[in-house]
Amino acid sequence: MTSYDTVIGLDLSLTSTGIAVSTPGLKPWCGVIESTGKKGDSWATRYKRLSAIAYRILPVIPDCALVVIEAPSYGSVTGSQHDRSGLWWILYDLLAGTTRTVLPVEPTVRAKYATGKGTSGKDAVLAAAVRRYPHIDINTNDEADAVILMAIGLRLTGAPIDDPLPAAHLAALDKLWLPEGLTHAR
Repeated sequence: MTSYDTVIGLDLSLTSTGIAVSTPGLKPWCGVIESTGKKGDSWATRYKRLSAIAYRILPVIPDCALVVIEAPSYGSVTGSQHDRSGLWWILYDLLAGTTRTVLPVEPTVRAKYATGKGTSGKDAVLAAAVRRYPHIDINTNDEADAVILMAIGLRLTGAPIDDPLPAAHLAALDKLWLPEGLTHAR
């Protein structure tokens, strides 16, 4: 099993990107990176906004980190889907091929790990995260999603922060395509 000094959970958003960070010896934390834009923004303005979000995220991610990022929701058709995909690929491009390991996790896997049901909505995931991780100050859906993604990464590295976890929740891990060095640690 590969060793990571830091595990990051990322829930990308054009308005409120959730970030959760776990580093050995420090209390896990979470927060959001906020951004605003307008539907009628020019291509250049949209590109600058997406790049600015990505470059605000990068300093939080040290070398040799495991980055568990919510994968694109291909069935989603609401709210600037094209720009959200652009942000995802910009950040993936900046992380892939570096010393960081990127693990995309589908939204249904994140929801199932949190609640035992892959169809659970954002509020159910928030409620589950607040209950399960009372030592982390979780205030928004974006932070909750990021914390769940971080917890998945920690479990995969053999350092779970949520033992015991029901079998229905753990079954979510079976759907992951894992990078070399990670296993479905239970």
